[in-house]
Amino acid sequence: MKLEYFIIGLLKLKPLTGYDLKKFLDIEGRFIRRRTPLSQIYNTLNRMAENGLLTFENELQEGKPDRKVYTVTSKGDEYFMAWLTAPHQPSFRFQERDFLGKIMFAYYLDTPTILQQLRTELDYRKEQIAAFRPRSRALQVSPAFDGNLEHAQAIADLLHEYGASSVDHYVSWLESTIQFFENWNAD
Repeated sequence: MKLEYFIIGLLKLKPLTGYDLKKFLDIEGRFIRRRTPLSQIYNTLNRMAENGLLTFENELQEGKPDRKVYTVTSKGDEYFMAWLTAPHQPSFRFQERDFLGKIMFAYYLDTPTILQQLRTELDYRKEQIAAFRPRSRALQVSPAFDGNLEHAQAIADLLHEYGASSVDHYVSWLESTIQFFENWNAD
């Protein structure tokens, strides 16, 4: 997920400083995005301000450097909403963070759009399971292989079990999230 989208999504909630954004990313955002250095956040904020996506006000602090408090411009809002409302294109790896980022900011969307994105992701994952789960997992090695084939196969099987259970858990989460939004819409 591009840092720009994450920043705008958070700034749409309330004006924040770069340091505030860093704190959020390190705590609440750690499941959505990899750890982001403060220097990258400040460089991104500066570039976004130069491109008209954000604006800032200097907030004076006694005995400390001034703080830049950022807000989203209408151009930034349009940029963010274009990404958020774009039809979901699932990535091959289910662990990619772009989709979870969209779900994180789903409160800016109507329920049918949220459900469409969730169902697209769910359908794709079920297709992957159907295509890859039943395949033969027997390792094919060359005659020159000098490792322990029994261990190699056991390790491959363990990794497959881990991946399969992770995908199954993710599919279950998608199904319960869809059910949540279907019930939300019914109220």
